[in-house]
Amino acid sequence: MNGNVTRAKGPWPADNTERQVHQWLAQRIEMEDERELQAMINLLLEAASSKNRVDRMMDRWSASESEIERLALWADRLNANEPIQYVLGEAHFLGLALSVDRRVLIPRPETEELVYHMKGKVELLPTENRKVLDVGTGSGAIALGWKRAFRNDEVLGLDVSIEALEVAKSNGNRLQIEVDWILGDILSHPTPSVETAKPFDIIFSNPPYIPNAERLGMEKNVVDWEPHQALFVPDEDDLMFYRRIISGCKDSCWLKPEGWLAFECHRDRVEHVAALFDDSWSTVEQVRDLQGNWRMIFAQRPATSA
Repeated sequence: MNGNVTRAKGPWPADNTERQVHQWLAQRIEMEDERELQAMINLLLEAASSKNRVDRMMDRWSASESEIERLALWADRLNANEPIQYVLGEAHFLGLALSVDRRVLIPRPETEELVYHMKGKVELLPTENRKVLDVGTGSGAIALGWKRAFRNDEVLGLDVSIEALEVAKSNGNRLQIEVDWILGDILSHPTPSVETAKPFDIIFSNPPYIPNAERLGMEKNVVDWEPHQALFVPDEDDLMFYRRIISGCKDSCWLKPEGWLAFECHRDRVEHVAALFDDSWSTVEQVRDLQGNWRMIFAQRPATSA
């Protein structure tokens, strides 16, 4: 056997029935919140067995030795504060099962809401072949989710990270959803990749927006595992990505007349982002997420460029 293969260590469950395996995991995983623990165990059992809870009951599932070994390793990784999405290599977004690892940010429900709100703004309009850009695409979540809903739209996913684009491209290939992936730094002046592809009908961005000063108060499963490049911005200029994208949309005509810009924002900074828009924009709308936090901005260019 390859000496580099990581092997799990006991203790082991009393037997391989689901009940015993479930109890064993509850003891092995170090988690105080009982509800969260039970949800985590169910996810692990589903992944190990490839069966949901009902199917496991109907089939009287019992774990094989290899499945118990895998569950033990996953539990140990969770105890090291690794996010469950990285442990299982998968995150769900708008009905898509996306492969994720440490190269990309884990897609959040708030970002799903950003896409839902934009869909509501355009799906009642006459169908057309829109051109859509996702700035900071990461795993490709927004770009792939939008393209799945609107197959006739041309969708581009932009990221500064080669590694992130590798994940996004892999997701697109596996899901058979065609998106153009572009390597580029949105902060560069000019931004060649965007300048060449412009103008767009819709631009999405969930950019880095957490000030460095907030790191100490954040959960370890975020700070110790997710890519800092996708999370943090300098304290002295935490709105730099918003400022640059707004400028590009207006001054460099990245957005078409009547085009929409959709931002996800820090819940404490939405008003500050909104203040970056001048009177040349026909609409600047602040929207709360389902938790009641101010989280999103939707802005529209006028019918004729100002």
